Amino acid sequence: MKKYLLSSLSVSLLMTFTACKKDNSINLSSSKPGRTIGINKVSLPPGGGICLGDLTNYVMVFTNGSGDANWQGATKGLIGDVAVNGLIANERTSGGVPYAGTLYTNAASAGAWQNILNQNSTQSLGLSGETVRINGLIDDLDNSFGTINNMGVTAGYEAVSATSLNGLNTQNGTADIIVINITSGMQVSSKIYITGDADDLYVLRWDADADPSNGYQGITKFQSGGGIVPQGDLKASNFINVAGDISSSGGGSNPATPYPQGPRDSDGLGNLINGGADFKGGGFFTGYWLTTGDPITGQTHSLSNAIFVGGWFTKSVKFSMTSGTSAVYVSPPPAINCGP
Repeated sequence: MKKYLLSSLSVSLLMTFTACKKDNSINLSSSKPGRTIGINKVSLPPGGGICLGDLTNYVMVFTNGSGDANWQGATKGLIGDVAVNGLIANERTSGGVPYAGTLYTNAASAGAWQNILNQNSTQSLGLSGETVRINGLIDDLDNSFGTINNMGVTAGYEAVSATSLNGLNTQNGTADIIVINITSGMQVSSKIYITGDADDLYVLRWDADADPSNGYQGITKFQSGGGIVPQGDLKASNFINVAGDISSSGGGSNPATPYPQGPRDSDGLGNLINGGADFKGGGFFTGYWLTTGDPITGQTHSLSNAIFVGGWFTKSVKFSMTSGTSAVYVSPPPAINCGP
């Protein structure tokens, strides 16, 4: 059933982009005086939105990790459910890792990641033998890539730099999808402020040649406190990102509240998990991040001080969450759904 919903949604989205492209052209003022942005926004299909399957119930989903699946300290902590294809993932860990949530695996045990559960026995749980769950998430990730790749791009945003989006304001009281191809400036060390409505969805495709048929080219890196900062009625989960290889490093400062400041409950706005601490700068990955790893090798750069605010869902064969890498789950807005 899930696949049929995705198929029908992809057709509906493409029809909507074709039918509404001329009628929905409006001028939107950015927060920078004197700057006007011409943009075609496309309304959500009636009663529907973008379907990511069950991915948005998790803060992290790892469907491969066969080369290396390293989740280690030191870290400020991670809150949210995690799913891993333990039948092929080569799990390893070291140091202290504050974690609150449920770890699901299709293997007979959590492997080396059992040490993380043992450290957090009062706030975490491990469930093994979850074959149906993991297979479903593998399909969800593949289907989501297909849906997003097939979406038409918003006019004027066929090939832009990341920092050019700073000051973008799409707040007009209606629910809209904005699809943007980010092809340059993919190393971000500044804060990118974007304003919108609670039901707006930004789909950001980080790909140097804007051609998903050969994989997502280039390395997307956040560092020195850089990242997208939602404004207006937006929250982190109003942003859906697809990318190949990602990287990060530390430094800088956190975005100001109400941006989540640490591994806290209630979408990052509540209490810290046991043993957790607030972030102190880093590279901020805002929203849901769907990644493949490098298009050729399938590997992801080692992540230092990567801060995931929303969720990370990857089919990378090799990843390493090292010093300072942390995450906080943020629930999806109503516009991310698979229909009735």
